[in-house]
Amino acid sequence: MKKGSLFVSALLAICSCVHEDSQKVSPLSATEDPHWVKLAIPTGRESFAIAGDIDKTLLVTTWTKAYFTTDQGKTWQQAKDFGGPVPGLLARKDTLFALKSYVHDQQGTLLGATNPQYFTTDGGKTWSWIRTYEPFMDEITPIGRATSSTGVGYFIQPYTTPVSPGATTAYINPSQIRKQNVTGQQTVPFPFKHRLLNLYLDPKNRLYVAASGGTYQPEHNSFYCCTDSMSAAIYVSRQPLP
Repeated sequence: MKKGSLFVSALLAICSCVHEDSQKVSPLSATEDPHWVKLAIPTGRESFAIAGDIDKTLLVTTWTKAYFTTDQGKTWQQAKDFGGPVPGLLARKDTLFALKSYVHDQQGTLLGATNPQYFTTDGGKTWSWIRTYEPFMDEITPIGRATSSTGVGYFIQPYTTPVSPGATTAYINPSQIRKQNVTGQQTVPFPFKHRLLNLYLDPKNRLYVAASGGTYQPEHNSFYCCTDSMSAAIYVSRQPLP
């Protein structure tokens, strides 16, 4: 009887350990994508520029404001109201500069963002006005492009549909993400239908995608965007990209 009791006790202990360990694993829910984490900033409307690291402090600029999170997007804190979009962020050592202006070439092609007006030295938690001229004041930071530490480039491919045959105006369709390497270009699997606004790679080569919070309307192949009640969308690749 003692041996039987000891065997049953040991079996119960093993089952208990297995159950306890299984509770530590957080499997993906049916609504989660296996390759991308979706973050949302309530009332952010659209996300524009991204900096930092989701594991530490992540900074995102939205339609008019800057927000940061230190808990992987569970909560967001507003740090600055810029009164308008900040399309780019420029990193210089431990300082980030908020770039307030778009730059286009003579053909109207978007080149990037420039015109730094504010800066932060604590990852976006506090901001100060630039009071002196800096040598990089005219520097242009690309928008919608990012290059990994291995030299692989990623860029946003926008798509539009004319509102009617021969029309000069067009509907904005869901964007794609393209990858450029020595073998050519490939489409990065991204199953979400958004108008994409920017890309960012963190030091671990995880790709961050800034997107409009607009709602895609497949019957018109266009977007309903945007209202102040919409959340800004950010996607983060679960694994580093090559």
